Amino acid sequence: MNTCFPSIRKYTISGSRIRTIGLTLILCYYSLVAKNQTSYVCSNCGASFASWYGKCPDCGQWEALKRFTTQDDPKESRSNAAPAHFAPLAAAQSTHTERISSGVTEVDRVLGGGFSRSEVIMLSGEPGVGKSTLLLSIVGALAGHSKQTVAYCSAEEEESQIALRAKRMGIDTSNILFSDESNIHSVLLALSSQKIKPALVVFDSLQTLYSKTSESLPGSVAQAKEILMSIVDFSKKHGVVSIVIGHITKDGDIAGPKFLEHMVDCVLFLEGEKGGGLRILRSLKNRYGSIEEVGFLEMVSTGMKEVGNPSKFFLDMNMSVVGKTAVGIREGERIVFASVEALVVASSMAFPKRVAKGIDTKRLELLLAILKKYLKLPVDKYDVYVSVSGGLQLFDPIADLGIMGAVYSTMTNTVYSSHAFFVGEVGLLGQVRASRHIARITKEARRIGFTEFYTAQNTPTVLSLQKHGSK
Repeated sequence: MNTCFPSIRKYTISGSRIRTIGLTLILCYYSLVAKNQTSYVCSNCGASFASWYGKCPDCGQWEALKRFTTQDDPKESRSNAAPAHFAPLAAAQSTHTERISSGVTEVDRVLGGGFSRSEVIMLSGEPGVGKSTLLLSIVGALAGHSKQTVAYCSAEEEESQIALRAKRMGIDTSNILFSDESNIHSVLLALSSQKIKPALVVFDSLQTLYSKTSESLPGSVAQAKEILMSIVDFSKKHGVVSIVIGHITKDGDIAGPKFLEHMVDCVLFLEGEKGGGLRILRSLKNRYGSIEEVGFLEMVSTGMKEVGNPSKFFLDMNMSVVGKTAVGIREGERIVFASVEALVVASSMAFPKRVAKGIDTKRLELLLAILKKYLKLPVDKYDVYVSVSGGLQLFDPIADLGIMGAVYSTMTNTVYSSHAFFVGEVGLLGQVRASRHIARITKEARRIGFTEFYTAQNTPTVLSLQKHGSK
């Protein structure tokens, strides 16, 4: 055997050598993987996972995990990092005390007095709600009245389209710079190199821009993160206010994971009913102001018009009809009045419908349960529809009594006075609670013509609804 194969011994590899080679191959593999790591990020809550799941383990959202690839920069390592600089906090000077007016009073109200220096704002809303129109109104106000240079970067529309819209809105475009470049690094390089520094830069929109430093497809999570990081760095370095338009998902949330919202200073949401002219601007996040303020705007042919008295859109003074009540809520520092309408019809289904427009459906179900318990109304046999006029959202529980009054009115065919006004939160035991803002709300309601008030003082429980109104 040995004479037939004299050299077989020298090709034999020992077990230890095999283990060494195997370990080397494993280390090489992991070093390559480390340079191109793949994770899966939930677009709803921002949680990150090493593998894909159909349902996010953290928030429970289905089909929300998106692939996200990060690449290590071989030029940088932890060992070569420069030490951080610490300075006494007492010696620091705030750079955000000076405000820059947007030129639109309602926008300034939501922002807390105007733009802050180096602020990055994300504006979102339904398609066609008027995001670009609102920003063009702000750009026109800054460039026209304040004579400040403003840059508008749009990868969605051409220069001629923006110019035509600006002309229709009566905007002076002499101080407006425009670019339709979609490469974010080319845009920021041009803005950084120009001698005239813009006071405001608009990016329309985040999902249409792309970055060459990321290998992911445009519109992906990795691209959005890279682009937004570049915009934030540019704004902080040059002291420029940046507004980025962000698309939304079919559920009405801002597209992309939540950490995109964490990266910016302010998140604004523009909402409004299709076919209606009223637009409501809300602040979901604001590092330099309150998130309680709300701005009311009207979409007209010349752009966005400020609404000084929003109650005229929500309140119908013809209140003496079945199923209708008047309520008032506090929106920021303003009192807003609205009409609540209710309709009940006999249900042919085992589980009656509960349709709510302008209020939370769960809140409506809770109020219906209170009506059934204490007023013995057979709401479980009826489909119930409740709507708030004008598209206003009643988040304040102080409108509970008005909602219950509208449902009670339509179920019992009761008509309240045209001067009746409802204000009060209803508890699970049927009691009506007062609010610390009730004095101001009733004062404003009395000023516009209401004289008959249903409050915790004269309506201590929901049983008191039976004593009011006429059939």
